[in-house]
Amino acid sequence: MKGKLFALAMLAMMLLSPLVAIKQVVGQPLDGGILHFVPNPILLTGAPVGYEEWIQITIDNINPEGPGVAGVQVKVVTSDPSIVKFVGARLPETNFFMDPDGSAAAENNLWVVVPPKVSADGATAETAITFYDMQLAIEHGDVPIYAPGVIMEVKIRIMAEPPKYGSVEAILSFDSEGTVIGDKDGNALNRDISETCLVRNSWAPPTQLPHLEVSPREVTLTKEGDEFVIDILVKNVAAAWELVGLNFKLNYNSTILQIVEVFNGTFFEQWAGPPNGGVLYLGPVYGPDYIIVGVMILPDENGVYHAPFPEGEGVVYSIKFKGILQGIFPVTYSCALDLDDSWVDFGDKDGNAIPKDPSVDGFYTMKPKVLGRSIDVYTQYPFPYGGQGINATSDMFWPQQEVILFANVTYNEWPIQNKDVTFQVFAPDGKVIAVLTGRTNEFGVATVSFRMNWPCEDPEKLFGEWTVRASVDIAGEVVRDFLWFKYDYLVRITKVTTDKIDYKHCDDIEVTIEFMSQSQIPRQVIIIVTITDELNFPLVTGVKYFEVTVKDAQYCSYNTYSGTLSFHVDKSMVAGVATVHVCALSDWPTNFGSALCPEATTLINILAEWA
Repeated sequence: MKGKLFALAMLAMMLLSPLVAIKQVVGQPLDGGILHFVPNPILLTGAPVGYEEWIQITIDNINPEGPGVAGVQVKVVTSDPSIVKFVGARLPETNFFMDPDGSAAAENNLWVVVPPKVSADGATAETAITFYDMQLAIEHGDVPIYAPGVIMEVKIRIMAEPPKYGSVEAILSFDSEGTVIGDKDGNALNRDISETCLVRNSWAPPTQLPHLEVSPREVTLTKEGDEFVIDILVKNVAAAWELVGLNFKLNYNSTILQIVEVFNGTFFEQWAGPPNGGVLYLGPVYGPDYIIVGVMILPDENGVYHAPFPEGEGVVYSIKFKGILQGIFPVTYSCALDLDDSWVDFGDKDGNAIPKDPSVDGFYTMKPKVLGRSIDVYTQYPFPYGGQGINATSDMFWPQQEVILFANVTYNEWPIQNKDVTFQVFAPDGKVIAVLTGRTNEFGVATVSFRMNWPCEDPEKLFGEWTVRASVDIAGEVVRDFLWFKYDYLVRITKVTTDKIDYKHCDDIEVTIEFMSQSQIPRQVIIIVTITDELNFPLVTGVKYFEVTVKDAQYCSYNTYSGTLSFHVDKSMVAGVATVHVCALSDWPTNFGSALCPEATTLINILAEWA
């Protein structure tokens, strides 16, 4: 028995104090097995500073013909704790020394642990495990151990952010003096601790890629010499790209279009102020059928760029064109406003190219002249919103609004006077709502008007696409033109949400309003929010509101908008169910404004508690 106690004492001393490393002898049995890191390697992408992950320290390949393992001491080291450090160490649920029943609380477990720990600087993690009664362990069948298993689990933490396009890394390894495998007699066994574990954290590029876009995407002119402006927008810019400049080439057909003027955009201006050196606009360079321009933020006097870097979207250039060629019906001239992607480049502060999504091109059309007998019906809205042109669409109308219809009657572009023009108006279901007649004036233009119906019962049934058909007899031949427009609320409130449902007194309520509009012409809208408590008392602090301009919707589609307002729950509000009321107005009633759509509401709870 004394021999066994002596062996135990020697093993304990071996495990609890550093030994001179025992190197593996080539050709000798690997009695102490091989130690591993699992997983290995650890390759991360975009892991933030503070990211943590548990890894295992395992043992296997213990020589089945050898004396077996009765104790272990493991110490692992990180090559650079400023990049990867240890922040935790623990025994796994199923330990290398665990009894076959796998229970950490098993009464027959005979092993004792030097608790896993990490150093104060996070550079090392270690543990030691042996048996407190070797004889009982042998009799119980726990010793010697030949099977593989998990010795310890350690938690690593990422401490450094990788540079753009680069990575940071550290190597985990076994400390040769602090890692000992012992047998039941207290002898240090030959073991393989040569394995290292690479922990690498690579830079993750933003998931969204920037691109350029022509706005508006479609432009239609009706008369030679008319002008229009397109914006070149940059979209989906993420600050992590550190964008400082771009250039592009816009192709067009110079036979039918002429560039009148080029305007600098405003997107880069907000990021170029001191300590950066402002914005440099490059070009324009004109070719036979293209224009090339560029823009870049300038660094400070030392050539250094300073954050914040551009993000979001905005206008980088605006270009004014003139339509210089118009065909005779049915010849229509058109061309793409083509952003040539082989010339679209985005650059970062270090001169690297930034990947991009495909550009979104525009398209230009000049409607043909209609010579001989001609009629063109349109509304009171200015070009291009009124439906000017043959078989065109007008901007929307809303309840009880007056629709003024014009018909321009010509022969070989010369006005036909004193001709009676018939206007036939169809509701969305095809019902004829009105038939009106107007006589052309000295300019060949006839005018009639009517108001959009608002029946007493189910008035919204008339919402949808209305059709106008205008016809006139010119020298015994009837010619006609069609016009379409949408009838709808100017604004539709689609969703009202709050940041939570239950509020205590002195909490703040955040109300988010989502709404949409088919308006093409810019129109000012006021969104007003009122909150009333369960006894119908409004908040004593009053209403809150924001103004927005609805505009630029494509025909038959909605543009969406949103806004958020914050309210304070003062102590005068009674506890119970409160109501959030949302109105959309053309202006304040004191300024003769009115509601643009029905009120929207949502409910919240005011608790009988203080925040």
